[in-house]
Amino acid sequence: KKGYVGMEIQLRKITEYKDLFRYYQKVSQNIPYWMHVDYETWLESFCNDSDYDADMMFRQLLTYTAEQKGEICAFIQFGIPNFLYDTQGEKSREHQGGIIRNFYFEPGMEQAGRKLLDLAQDYFQQNRVTQKFAFFHAFGMTCNAGHGKLYTKLTHVEQLLKAYGFIKEHENVYYSRLLSAADAGRKTKVELAYGEMNSKGMCEFSIHADGEWIGAGAYAQLPQGEISYLRWIFLDGKQQGKGYGTAALQSLFAHLA
Repeated sequence: KKGYVGMEIQLRKITEYKDLFRYYQKVSQNIPYWMHVDYETWLESFCNDSDYDADMMFRQLLTYTAEQKGEICAFIQFGIPNFLYDTQGEKSREHQGGIIRNFYFEPGMEQAGRKLLDLAQDYFQQNRVTQKFAFFHAFGMTCNAGHGKLYTKLTHVEQLLKAYGFIKEHENVYYSRLLSAADAGRKTKVELAYGEMNSKGMCEFSIHADGEWIGAGAYAQLPQGEISYLRWIFLDGKQQGKGYGTAALQSLFAHLA
């Protein structure tokens, strides 16, 4: 952008977050799963988040902004998690790694992005971290349904991460559906039995047809209340291709509506 070239960039470690919250809200307008929340909900998720098992995600988490003339033009959040995952996908507290959880800079502000990434690299080196991740999906913010991956349209952020040696490891697609009164009360050929919702809003359910267990799933109620996130759903292999999956989703929609 015009006016940025040659202007001094100042880095600031964040301990008071309201200015960053306002900047985050501005950026979120272009990212569909950065969902609207109030300041307190966002702050809890941004700084003191726990996963859907209520385990604290990070044992140390630092946030810096890059500013020009007192205006934020980039920010980064990085730290060391309390756990990672082994090859079986199970939590492991023996493995150590470093995670860049949030990172954004405005197009044309690569210099600011580099300064922030250099801070993260120095931190990881000082803490003897050799395994580093950026946008590790399982460590995303709860108020965004745990989506921790880089939005596909932020190609300028992706290119800079690649320049620092990060490689693309996983991709996913984000789907959304607006529930309506027409979804409520729908009867289907399957029944869903719901467990208790835990302190993080996660609820598991089992799927039954003709009194027989045929599958299971889980959804999470987001802290802002009116949004739920389908975390996973599956059917027994022998029961697939019979329309039970569609019926299970319709039953879930009715329950939520």
